[in-house]
Amino acid sequence: MLFSTEPQTSVTWGRHTIVLLLILLASIVWLTAANAKNRETLKHPVPIDFDIPAQELPFALTQFATQSRLFLVYKSELTHNHHTTAINGAYTPAQALKLLLHDTDLGFQIAQDNTVTIQQGLSRPGILPMGATRSLNDTNTHGPAISDDDVQTLPEVLVPGFKLTRNSYSAPNATTATKLNTPIMQTPLSIQVVSKSVLEDQQATTVLESLDNVSGVFPSFGFNGFDTFIVRGFRTFDLFRDGFRLPTGLSTTGEREIANLSKIEVVKGPASILFGRIEPGGLVNAVTKNPEAKPYYSLQQQIGSFDLYRTTLDATGGLNQYSSLLYRFNFAYENSDSFRDFGDSDRIFVAPVLQWKISERTQVTVEMEYKNGEAPLDYGVPAIGNRPADLPIRRNLGEEFSRIEFEEILSGFNWSHAFNDNWEIKNRFYYYYALENDNAINNGSLQADNQTLDRSYFGLRDNETTTYSTDLNLTGKIETFGIQHTVLVGGDYYSTNSEGLSIGSSSAIPSINIFNPTHFNTIPIQDPALDFGFDSSQEWFGLYVQDQIELPYDVHILAGFRYDDAKIESKDTFAKVTTITKSKDDQISPRFGLLWRPIQEVSFYGNYVENLGLPNAFNSPARNGIPLQAETAQQWEAGIKTELLNGRLSATVAWFQITKQNVVTPDPDPVLAALGAFRQTGEAQNEGIELDVTGELLPGWKVIANYAYTDTDITKANDGTLGNRLPGVPKHAGNIWTTYAIQNTALKGLTLGGGVTLRGEREGNNDNDFQLPGYTLFNLMTRYTLQVSKSQVTAQFNVRNLFDIEYFPSSTSRSFIAVGAPRTFLGSLRIAFN
Repeated sequence: MLFSTEPQTSVTWGRHTIVLLLILLASIVWLTAANAKNRETLKHPVPIDFDIPAQELPFALTQFATQSRLFLVYKSELTHNHHTTAINGAYTPAQALKLLLHDTDLGFQIAQDNTVTIQQGLSRPGILPMGATRSLNDTNTHGPAISDDDVQTLPEVLVPGFKLTRNSYSAPNATTATKLNTPIMQTPLSIQVVSKSVLEDQQATTVLESLDNVSGVFPSFGFNGFDTFIVRGFRTFDLFRDGFRLPTGLSTTGEREIANLSKIEVVKGPASILFGRIEPGGLVNAVTKNPEAKPYYSLQQQIGSFDLYRTTLDATGGLNQYSSLLYRFNFAYENSDSFRDFGDSDRIFVAPVLQWKISERTQVTVEMEYKNGEAPLDYGVPAIGNRPADLPIRRNLGEEFSRIEFEEILSGFNWSHAFNDNWEIKNRFYYYYALENDNAINNGSLQADNQTLDRSYFGLRDNETTTYSTDLNLTGKIETFGIQHTVLVGGDYYSTNSEGLSIGSSSAIPSINIFNPTHFNTIPIQDPALDFGFDSSQEWFGLYVQDQIELPYDVHILAGFRYDDAKIESKDTFAKVTTITKSKDDQISPRFGLLWRPIQEVSFYGNYVENLGLPNAFNSPARNGIPLQAETAQQWEAGIKTELLNGRLSATVAWFQITKQNVVTPDPDPVLAALGAFRQTGEAQNEGIELDVTGELLPGWKVIANYAYTDTDITKANDGTLGNRLPGVPKHAGNIWTTYAIQNTALKGLTLGGGVTLRGEREGNNDNDFQLPGYTLFNLMTRYTLQVSKSQVTAQFNVRNLFDIEYFPSSTSRSFIAVGAPRTFLGSLRIAFN
């Protein structure tokens, strides 16, 4: 195992470096030559819904290639010092490219193999926008009208340059950090994107699996019931969907379905300025697929170890002549057993989307998600001494009835209207409902014999979570004294309520011998006197202002602030006595970032951000009866971003320091502490260095890699944990994944890939009295794609944890330690029609 359980030394890390270099070298030797992508003729192209903001020409061309699925071939120096106007509407690829190149001396030719060659002096056919499209800013860009048959179809012209593909691992732009489609190289924050191509190559079926591709993000323990992870050392229960907060910490409805995701964006550091209260480590945003004008249909069947069967369907296209009415429909059904006893689960998921482009400047989108299923609640294994108990990997210390049944509904709409080419208004509204019923056997303490585990019963009946969320944003471009501003002014409102009945048990729950277990598999008889009802609600509204400023000499400033007014109320009823807890917080949180891009390939940046964190209202108040305040945090960050090889390869190196205050600790008076009183004397500080690399080194050779050094420290505490590390955070961690598509040979269509995930030793709890050993996991994949008439048939096979390493990915206490999956095989067959 590369990561030992002992403290790392420079010699040991030297070995790690050598091993990683050998792996990389083996990849280069193993992965040779280049792939010819499946192509389509552009003789009769279909209009595509382009959304490309005004920006520098290289970035615009990257987005054009992504949205059109075309190869671009050009010399990089031809595109320097050129800017484009925005393109937003339905255009053929030739029309859109004509607009992008209008203010240059460049022309283009479209070859039969989907390659577009850009050169000086090439003829450029005139265009006229088709269908319901946005009118052009400058009427001089109108040329004579042409039909699609007039598009030139020429032999391929090979020009030294770079081919951009839709399947690239890199993403030049992101929206989560600023709520605007902003180039990452011009954003003074650390932003990482896990593209759809990465998800497909790795056959990821959960969000947590995909986050291995991002530095400083690690799994936490959600007992199979919900998504939770650690970002920059701080655990978070919040997962966002298109910027909408999913209340995963309040409802146990299984892991997030990813069938309708196009990518996952991770913003490092505090993000409360645009999204409200949140843990300061960062924000994970699952971005869903948009409807597209070009018809596309895909059906995939996956079969894997432990009786995994998963079926997914994706369909999109236009519903009228000019594709002003678009749809998208995603479906997933999954049924599986598990490598753990009592681990069978199943779920069904549907996600329809309908988008109406009312005019060239106005659109409305209506969407919905529905999920229904059941899953086991598995609380893992306990610790013996300073390590997890050495038990068979299948052993579940709960009972067969320890399960959840859930139903989840999300619906909403969004609309936008552009007043002109500079000002636009957007509004979104979402409704979320979750229903949960469960029975759980929780692990308790391990007795002195180190084999008898005490247990407890817990159940929920009709636990309903209802959430409403809306935001309204006005964006505009203005100029002051020759300085360009992109201004965002907005507000949001969030309200969530969770109510239900917690079931207790008067009958004794048998302890279990962890080495020789005997299960009773009968739900305990419940004593109504031990039941209690709960009704908790959170509500807040926020107002925010943000300005992205472009200064001379390629200096960019991101500045803004947010005002939050948040309150929380909890009502617990036990033995007909209701206890009410209330709390209210308000705060102004600023954010300031500075970025300098002296050359096209390099950006230097830094930022300072403040954060309003989670409330402490659910904890008992301090001794004076005053409600506890919410957690707060501050971050300092500095880094370097690069885009190399004509934009094929991107990298970010970041240093950060985050300090979180108002962490609750037990009251120093032992009598009050025994009664549940707390003081806000806790503080934690995380500091580290992160490296992320994403892109295409050579045609067909893709890579995504990361490394994180994270130093965590409990800097204030009165419970004996002062100076300890926060749990679940390795000091050293890394991941590399690479694939190679064979090109221009008899093996055309074949892709090979593999990767390795490394995690150092982690503390298991705040007391640091047990540790999770480090581990190294190897993964492999192979895929073959065959063009059959107008369809693509793809067969793929993945192996995870190739060498069947035993590992423990996360824990929450000495009693709850998650068990990692053994060697797992996953095969799939997919057929897609364009």
